Amino acid sequence: MSKKVNVIITQPPYGKEDSFSAIPMAASQVAAGNEASIIFASGGVHSIVKGQKTGYGDLAVWFKDVPSVEAEITKNIETVSFFALDSDIGKRSISDSEIISGITKLSIDELTDKILEADVNLVF
Repeated sequence: MSKKVNVIITQPPYGKEDSFSAIPMAASQVAAGNEASIIFASGGVHSIVKGQKTGYGDLAVWFKDVPSVEAEITKNIETVSFFALDSDIGKRSISDSEIISGITKLSIDELTDKILEADVNLVF
């Protein structure tokens, strides 16, 4: 029996691997037969802005060919469902034209429903 798994990203993509590493984790859940969603909330909504060089870890790593958070989202957009909390997008003045294609906005009520319907919620 498959499970519904939410991976909630609350940390910004700068200087940390949370946003980057959460996406393959969600993809591994799909590979295991589960339904996975990534939900960007709080500072995590900065991860959904297209065209940015987020980098992570040591500054020396930034100069290597490290995939971006956007590349990971794009790579997994067909198998993992991606959402972002609309109120947090608004608080950070992120416009619709800046958002990576395929990410769906959620209201706080819709987020609450997704959390309650899931079998597992992981927060990064």
